[in-house]
Amino acid sequence: MRKVGVLFSQMLDSQVFGIAKGWHALVTGVLAGAFLLACGGLAPPPESPMHQSVAGAAATQPAPATSAPTPINPAAAPSTSSESGPAHELPPHFQKLVERALALRANAAPAPPPALPPVLQSLNYQGYRGILFRPERSLWRGEPGRFEAQFFHLGFYYREPVTVAVVPHAGGEPQHLPFSSEMFTYDHVKSPPANADLGFAGLRLHAPINNDQYRDEVVVFQGASYFRVVGRGQSYGLSARALAVDTGEPKPEEFPRFTELYLVRPAADDTYIWVLALLESARVTGAYAFRIEPGSVAHKDTLIEVTARVFPRSNAGKIGVLGLAPLTSMFLFGEDQPARFDDFRPEVHDSDGLASLSSTGEWLYRPLRNPGRTTTSSFRLDSPRGFGLLQRDREFASYQDLEAHYQDRPSVWIEPLGDWGKGSLRLLEIATELETDDNIAMLWVPDAVPVDGVSATYRMHVGFADQHGPRGRAIATRRTTTKNGERFLVDFANDKPAADLAKVKAVVSVTGGKLNEQHVELNQHTNTLRASFEITPDTNARDIELRAFLREGEDVLTETWSYLWQPPWPAPALSAAARNR
Repeated sequence: MRKVGVLFSQMLDSQVFGIAKGWHALVTGVLAGAFLLACGGLAPPPESPMHQSVAGAAATQPAPATSAPTPINPAAAPSTSSESGPAHELPPHFQKLVERALALRANAAPAPPPALPPVLQSLNYQGYRGILFRPERSLWRGEPGRFEAQFFHLGFYYREPVTVAVVPHAGGEPQHLPFSSEMFTYDHVKSPPANADLGFAGLRLHAPINNDQYRDEVVVFQGASYFRVVGRGQSYGLSARALAVDTGEPKPEEFPRFTELYLVRPAADDTYIWVLALLESARVTGAYAFRIEPGSVAHKDTLIEVTARVFPRSNAGKIGVLGLAPLTSMFLFGEDQPARFDDFRPEVHDSDGLASLSSTGEWLYRPLRNPGRTTTSSFRLDSPRGFGLLQRDREFASYQDLEAHYQDRPSVWIEPLGDWGKGSLRLLEIATELETDDNIAMLWVPDAVPVDGVSATYRMHVGFADQHGPRGRAIATRRTTTKNGERFLVDFANDKPAADLAKVKAVVSVTGGKLNEQHVELNQHTNTLRASFEITPDTNARDIELRAFLREGEDVLTETWSYLWQPPWPAPALSAAARNR
């Protein structure tokens, strides 16, 4: 079943979030937030309010001060300073897309596309899987250069077309790429659609990433504004998207989509390719540029530089949450609740933690959860220096899955280029029982949405790299019920061992509960430090926010570990085994 689920989620990135991937959350009455596209979202039940966790008030690492941030402003040229280099010069055609997006903002929401031919509307999952692109029809097949492109057919849940055009490398007018049924084979379709220009459901780019002799699939654009990327030696896992609107709010979420995609023809010796896009929805328009450089021997990460210009429609409703650089992923269970679903695998997840680097230099790590009730958390992150969803655990023994290869799923680190101003990082964790549900969403939310729009540039690092600071990092979180509440055990790995273990202390802060005791010991089997502490929740507390890091004297040894503990509600009576621990 897992193999089918992987294929299903790879093929149906956005519409399935609303129908197949969000179905369990829908029928159980859980807020599916970012993924109930077809149903428009559900409000949280009154007895399960969304949690708003504001991190940073306590147990914070000391860090140097920083200058006051400036708001994102499309009228001003964004700063391009970055630790890994400035932003690249944009293709000339991008400015034309910006001008079109500005002109469209005065219009009403775009009309729905024409209905697809009945033969495509009636396709089931197997029928859609049976429509395959002919590799020999790949764009730029057999030509000098590193890249070629293939395209996805409309049908099943993909009913909104995107037009595709090719822009000459040196500039000039785009050349429209028409749909043709001759590009595809139809295993389960008796009467393929006529060669009317239907458009496509999306595209995928191939390039030499694992070796120089074969062009592997590197990135897929398919469904709304979703796209998936892999680094060298990886399997598809989490998804990115261009923009999130009202994700995690107690009202329907809006899903902007790419209506036009432009491939800028790369030169024969280019190691990168530009993809440009026009974005539209009921309340926003936008122009996007993606500079994609696949992983290689020199740098295993695939690097994508994203330039976004987003404009609220002048005659549309107010936007509550505008999410930049959003990511979606799956977390079913991990070390904190092993064998939760009577599964032979110790862990099942595409990502295991959220990481962030603040403007003051604090590194924060939040282990992901599959909560008992759907939860939205918010972390203050003004002028962010970086954030992302990571897969830190790279050991096959942690997953024992010969088909899913969770140890090879990519981490994605977002590196803002320039000052993004005041805002916060939002994390949506959706309760689920299904491995095929993408139940995690992360997005950076500016405090205010300027009426004249938002401009942002950032670099995505997609690969195996574990982003963390010069100090130790949290690599495992475990917990168990005790007679007084809950015991947490957090393992920290540190390249620089402590000089005097007796002086190492865990600095633990608790909001909504009481710290009973804590101690730190060396795990000689893994050469890591384990912080152990017991927490008793306050009376009637439903959300207990925890933060911890290790200190040796005045020297901070690790990043800040953050965790949201939500005891069962109402609190069940402790079992005899728990009372005796």
